Amino acid sequence: DDDDLDILLGDGGGGGSRDPSSNGETALGASADVELAISRAEHLTSRRPLLLNRVLLRQNPHNVGEWIRRSQLYLDLGEADMAASALEESLKAVSARKSVNGSPCTLVLTLADVLENKRRDVVAARAVLERICAGNEYEFADAEDLAQCHAARVELELRREDWDAALNLARRAVSGKNGASKAARGLSRSLRLWNLLFDLEESLGTVQTAKDAYDRALELKVATPSHVLNYASFLKDRKYFEESFAAYERGVGLFPFPHAGATLLWKNYLADFLERYGGSKTPRTRELFDRCLSECPPEESPEFYLLYGDYEESHGLAKRALSVYERMCASVPPSEKYAAYRLYVTKAIQHLGIPSARPIYESAISALEDGPAARICLEYAKMETGLRETDRARTVLAYGAQLADPRRDPDYWRAWHDFEVSHGNEETFREMLRVKRAVQAAFSTVNYNAAEMGAGGPRVETLTEEAAMEMIAEREDMAVEKDRPVVGGFVKGKKRTAGMADLGEVERRAARLREATAGDEDAAPVSGAGDDEIDIDDIDGEEEEEEPVPPPSLVAKNVRGVSEKAIPAAVFGGLAAASGDGET
Repeated sequence: DDDDLDILLGDGGGGGSRDPSSNGETALGASADVELAISRAEHLTSRRPLLLNRVLLRQNPHNVGEWIRRSQLYLDLGEADMAASALEESLKAVSARKSVNGSPCTLVLTLADVLENKRRDVVAARAVLERICAGNEYEFADAEDLAQCHAARVELELRREDWDAALNLARRAVSGKNGASKAARGLSRSLRLWNLLFDLEESLGTVQTAKDAYDRALELKVATPSHVLNYASFLKDRKYFEESFAAYERGVGLFPFPHAGATLLWKNYLADFLERYGGSKTPRTRELFDRCLSECPPEESPEFYLLYGDYEESHGLAKRALSVYERMCASVPPSEKYAAYRLYVTKAIQHLGIPSARPIYESAISALEDGPAARICLEYAKMETGLRETDRARTVLAYGAQLADPRRDPDYWRAWHDFEVSHGNEETFREMLRVKRAVQAAFSTVNYNAAEMGAGGPRVETLTEEAAMEMIAEREDMAVEKDRPVVGGFVKGKKRTAGMADLGEVERRAARLREATAGDEDAAPVSGAGDDEIDIDDIDGEEEEEEPVPPPSLVAKNVRGVSEKAIPAAVFGGLAAASGDGET
């Protein structure tokens, strides 16, 4: 305890020369010394953060964060003057090119805030900012740091409600006459200062001064697409429509495709133009749309094509509108072609009727990839079915079948299956099954993962092949051959009767016909075993056989009511004489 007391009292305490016998006499003085030592210890403890901060600043005087922290420590202690002095010292100690842990402009902004809000000395705050902005007292490495100081100077005047001074300061900041340093020369391209000037000009200046500010920004090419939109909107609100369109023209010239802002500028340009003129300036509107679409990349073009087509439908001709949609189908990226063709078909049916969609469907099938083309085939077949063109619908389905893998696109085959059940017969159903097997064989070498094949999706039960055949047979009042395979080979174009199922039966019928021809007069003509018609084309692999021609005497013998008469020799002339000499 005595040693601790000696440390607190210091050397003046005289711990080694203290006489124990004099404790009573010096009790009052010792108590005062202890209180003084405690006060010194508390003061030292309270100043510990400042002392540690001083150590860090001695290690690196360019640490901006530690200077800000030092000023905040003084403010916590209620010493605003010391905080301002520390920040003034920091401006002399910190080099902008060596600064770490913060931007040098933070020192200036913090000093101005302390002077204005803590010391209530607006004049001093204005003087500090003026020294930095106009006097270039501190050399910044980055123009953006100096721009923040100029913005703080303008905002100070706005808080004091000195509107004219604030507007003049904003104009001076972007004038390019703020000094010869690199940071001062870069102020004229600072978006922070230009945004501040535009806001002040629109709210405090006149229309002409605001137009001059926007025009100068466009000339310096520091304006952004947002500035162009604000400029056009500012002129439009004040009824300067043509000047607003001129601003859009300058904007699309400054930001052409494929710039990200070009799409936004063209959309607002066309929307404002259509809102202003509607259908009164059709040639000029078409010229704008054509110029936009000629420069627009395919990825951004669908929206403009839709807007153009809607305009032609409302104010132009249906033929022009359909030509616009046709151009859209050819220009959009492959991922958008299916939707574009569907829209084109819908508009064509709306304006020209259903039959006009046929060439569009055909061009869509040839232009699309396999999956979308198969879906287009289904829609095409559905349209033909609605027109009672069953054969055309079946042809479309047969063509689209080669694009639809049964494993990956079961909906297509289910639709064809339902179509044949509703509108086909046994032969067409067999043809559908044959095509399906051929397509399965063609896609047998193609592999898909489970996600591509839609694994886990709901399955819709359809009629089996046998049930479908029975339904068709019941509808047509005919019997289904149970022992006959569903597809016994290639399907023929004509229907074969049950009696001609084998080649032996055909030969037997031909023999009976020859016997009937060679029979006597009294024999009754034989018509065959039934009324079935013989079609030699339906016999697979059978060679045509020539039937023997009966002699004329036999033909005459079997024909009743006809008498024979000799032909005069004069009819034959010299031929009769020559034949007589030959017989002799």
